[in-house]
Amino acid sequence: MITISHDAIDRVAFQRDGFVILQVLDDQEIANFLAEAEKLISTDDITKKADTGSSDQAFQHFGDRLADYGQEPKNYYFHLINNRLARPLHDAFHHPNVLQIIESLLGPELILNNGSMLAAEAGVTYHLGWHRDVIQIPQDEIDDFLFSPQWFHNNVQVNLALTEDRCLWAVSGSHSRPNTPEENAAFGQSKHYAPLDAKMPGAVEVLLKRGEAIFYNNNIIHNGLCDRIENSRRTIHLGYHTNTRKPSWHFYLLDADKIDEQFLDGVSPQLKEMMIRYRECRRRYPRMEDTWKREWAWEGEGTEHA
Repeated sequence: MITISHDAIDRVAFQRDGFVILQVLDDQEIANFLAEAEKLISTDDITKKADTGSSDQAFQHFGDRLADYGQEPKNYYFHLINNRLARPLHDAFHHPNVLQIIESLLGPELILNNGSMLAAEAGVTYHLGWHRDVIQIPQDEIDDFLFSPQWFHNNVQVNLALTEDRCLWAVSGSHSRPNTPEENAAFGQSKHYAPLDAKMPGAVEVLLKRGEAIFYNNNIIHNGLCDRIENSRRTIHLGYHTNTRKPSWHFYLLDADKIDEQFLDGVSPQLKEMMIRYRECRRRYPRMEDTWKREWAWEGEGTEHA
C-alpha cells in the first residue's frame, strides 16, 4: 500500500484552488478494485436496467433547458452504499489514504455521504453541464456567502480513478467566490446548471491516472466532459463531511431511512461508524435548509479547518 506523508497533503493548495490530486492506490489495489467493479457492471440485473433506462443507475442530469431532457447518456452512475453486490468496493470508502487526506482537509469524525461509481465504455460521449453542487437549494435562496472564504466548506468530494479518467473539468478557485460576470453569462444567470453548450472561461481538464484521486470542494464550478472516452471509465465517486461541524446541504442525497440495523450489521466496522454518524447527523439536521441559510452559520465559523 502507498504511504502518504502529512507533508504531501497540500492544504494551502486545496484552500486556494479547491482541489488536490494524490496517488492513493498501488497497482495491486487498483487491480482488485477494478476486478470487483467489472463484476458489478456485468451483473445481469444491473446492466439490463441501466441499458433500458429503467433504473436510476442510468440517470444523468442534462441541464436546465427542457430541450436537453430525455437524452440517453450511455454512461452509468452506480449507487454503491446500499448495494450488497458492491460490498467489496466498500473498502475504498474507508481506505486509510483516503481517510487520512480527508481528515487533513476537514478534521476528524468523518461521515460518508456519497459512495458511487461512474462508469462508461470506450467510445461514448460524456457531457454533464457546468454546475456547482447546490442543485438542492432554491434558486432565489442561493446567496454569495456560500461561495466565500468565510463560509466553512464542510465537504470534500473524491473521484478515485481505477482507469485513466479525463472527464472532469474545473475552474480553479471558484469554490470560494461568487461567479464572475463571464461565468454568469455562461450559466445564463443560473447557479444550478449551465446549458450543455456553454463555454466556461478558465476551466482546466483534470487528468487522473490509474490509482490517483482528486479531492475537491463541491462548491467549485465543474462539469463532466469527454467527447469520446478513449478507455472504459471506472471511477469511484465519494463524498465526506466532518461531524465536528454543521454538514453541507449535499449530504441529503443519501436516504437515511435505508441505514437500518440490517444494513449496519452487514458492513465493515469503519463504514458502520460513518453511517451511524450520518444517521445521527440527519436527526440533528432534519431540514436541508438548516445547512445553507445564513442564520444557521455557526458563530465564528471560518476556514481554520478547511
